Amino acid sequence: MKVLVFGVTGNAGKEIVNHCFADERITKVVIFTRKAVPIDVESHPKAEVIMHQDFSHYSEEMMRRLEGAEACLWAIGGRLNQFNNDKELCRKVSVEFTLAAANAMLKYLADKVPQGKKFRFVFCSGKYSEWNQKRPLLFLADSRRIKGEVEKGLCDLADANADRFETWILRPSGFIEPNAPFSKRLVGSLYGAITTTQVGKTMVKVACEGWKDRIIENEALLKM
Repeated sequence: MKVLVFGVTGNAGKEIVNHCFADERITKVVIFTRKAVPIDVESHPKAEVIMHQDFSHYSEEMMRRLEGAEACLWAIGGRLNQFNNDKELCRKVSVEFTLAAANAMLKYLADKVPQGKKFRFVFCSGKYSEWNQKRPLLFLADSRRIKGEVEKGLCDLADANADRFETWILRPSGFIEPNAPFSKRLVGSLYGAITTTQVGKTMVKVACEGWKDRIIENEALLKM
């Protein structure tokens, strides 16, 4: 199985790549990045690294190189404060980049997966995402609305192309680094945060097997 991975330089993205390498069902991992990746990643026999600067555009020539891919694992985005509270930048990266890639994959790759399958887009979102853009929110309002906007966009795309494109949305409460100090792990456990290793493992599991629910809440992730 050939998969595409975006967001590999982030904490969750690194673990997604590691679990792709470890899973025998995955034979090719195409890694999209704007920055260099570690040599052990670039030199891995399963890896193909594509340096790509504009995540809002995918040429037909590039997409031809990706034919045969069956899934995309997407870990680009974040909370507003991770973008220096620049709402427009946060929305561009989180919504525009994600939907541009999903539309390109639908257009160029979805018809070329093996017969009887659909192209799978697995998106790492966040807990408390809000689809209602006008509803008053007490905390993290902009971040939650931005996550909700991209989730709805992906679901609308899947609903309109149900015969060849499907999406799953993971909503982790937060990330804990596996080697984080005990104090950080303790605080994270209080609000149900999961390790980046668990996130990587569940993203790969869903890409390979699918899941019963399109939106996978944090509680389900912890049990997977």
